[in-house]
Amino acid sequence: MARFEVYVSDEGLAEIDGEFLVPVPGQSVDEAVLDQLHRYAVERGEAVEATVTERPEKGHFVLEVSPDGSSRLLVPPEEPPLNAEPEPEPVPVPVPVPDPVPAPSRPAVGGTVIAAAMARAAAAAASAQAAALAPAPAAAPASAVVLPPELAGQISQMNALARAGRLDEARALASELRRRLTDEAGADDPYAVEARAMEAYIVHLCGDHREAVVLALAVARIRCGAGDRRAPEDVARAVAAWQWLDDERAIVVHGQELLRMWEKLGHRGVLTPVHTELAGRVRTRVEESSGVFV
Repeated sequence: MARFEVYVSDEGLAEIDGEFLVPVPGQSVDEAVLDQLHRYAVERGEAVEATVTERPEKGHFVLEVSPDGSSRLLVPPEEPPLNAEPEPEPVPVPVPVPDPVPAPSRPAVGGTVIAAAMARAAAAAASAQAAALAPAPAAAPASAVVLPPELAGQISQMNALARAGRLDEARALASELRRRLTDEAGADDPYAVEARAMEAYIVHLCGDHREAVVLALAVARIRCGAGDRRAPEDVARAVAAWQWLDDERAIVVHGQELLRMWEKLGHRGVLTPVHTELAGRVRTRVEESSGVFV
């Protein structure tokens, strides 16, 4: 069974085996952790295990996630005292987690990965009960922009396809939507920007990191220029795609633009210490790569 190390910081950022995890726009970091572990399980065709260390005061736990989306919390065994009889094996606590459909509003539950898993299970049970009584309308994904019902339904469909591993279909829909909205209203239109952010995320999942960087940088560039409060998170998402690049020239060219955006946001006083640390990592890699291809 594959095993992963997950760390969730006080600032709400997560790493899996040292790689930054970037939530889709509107998604919490705890849900992003569950979704990524589910993808790993689907890719391997078997359950995966993750040791999750949450914000220091919340401790750590072990979570097992299966390809069908269900999960169970594994209670870590306590070390028996010397010369004592060993304790019986701990019993796993099942936490069923079917693949969720993003909802327009989800109750806040504790802000932890465990809470997110429990909230998903509860939401799935409630949805199943409601579906038995009446058909439910398509739910809109969480977003800082209020999306029209048609657009919200399309983005929900992309999310569902991505979670099911049908990434090529999700990417085709995202690309078509972004092109159409851009042609109709321009690249700076809020709906077109949301569509581009969604496309960047799906392209990143597809493994086309160069294209994901280009798309994510476009979103960050627009929102930085507009003074959007989401700009620091958008630059961080661009960094998450950029760190996968292996072409030194691309690393430097795109890295320099990332640094210019970090600098602009720093002058506005909107960067957290985590963002400042990310900017430092980008600068170090750009400097190292500059000496390779020059």
